[in-house]
Amino acid sequence: MLTESLIFQTAALACLLPALWLAVRRDGEKRLLLPALALAVAGPVLLCVLAARSGWRTDFSFTIWVSAAATLILFSALAAISRTARKMAALVLPYLGLSILVAILVGHGGRPMPESPGPWLAAHIAVAVATYALITVAAVAALAVFLKERSLKSKTTNGLAALLPPVAESERLQDRLMFVSEAVLGLGLASGIAIHVQRAQPLLEADHKTLLTLAAFVVIGILLIVQRFSGLRGRRAARIVMISYLLVTMAYPGVKFVSDILIG
Repeated sequence: MLTESLIFQTAALACLLPALWLAVRRDGEKRLLLPALALAVAGPVLLCVLAARSGWRTDFSFTIWVSAAATLILFSALAAISRTARKMAALVLPYLGLSILVAILVGHGGRPMPESPGPWLAAHIAVAVATYALITVAAVAALAVFLKERSLKSKTTNGLAALLPPVAESERLQDRLMFVSEAVLGLGLASGIAIHVQRAQPLLEADHKTLLTLAAFVVIGILLIVQRFSGLRGRRAARIVMISYLLVTMAYPGVKFVSDILIG
């Protein structure tokens, strides 16, 4: 079973390679990027479906696979309608490739949940995964702003910066994604509270996941308000976006990493 799982995971990673190769080539056939992204999505999604046949898994490796699959779905949808998003493939795809490689090295060590999640829990999980995908792509857009601005100020054009979209375009995409992320993150907090009410538990638990999620919600909210009234832009705004991403990462896969790998 271990060998079979490793084969499936390696095949899913291989599905990402054509899109990755096209994304980092300045003279690559960009019209082939969308079909390559479809293949990149198919591998991780199929792997997640196969891994969850016996029940939803909660281990760190599966969390990374689900996060990567959701991020690929979101990014591919954006790339289909946005030239700006397509230009960010040079950052998104290497990051997701490294994430998947980590998931493969860690391996599937967890067990499925003893019971199928109810409708509220299933909705909460779906919202959490969607939130992480949104904030991941927003953080990549913020990184694109940071790298492009640094390249412009130093008056150097390195290979990576040349592949990225203009600063203004990346900022627009970043701002829209952060706005949607805040709304979806708020929905996730509300669904979590609904689950606690259904189970006659306290509305919020003072655990690491909840506190980090609340912190991310507050930081994103402050960023949106400051941008609305002061027009905060550039690398300062990008840093705040990446802080929000770090908080959500610690709340979602980070907690899984500590519980499964470090404490295990």
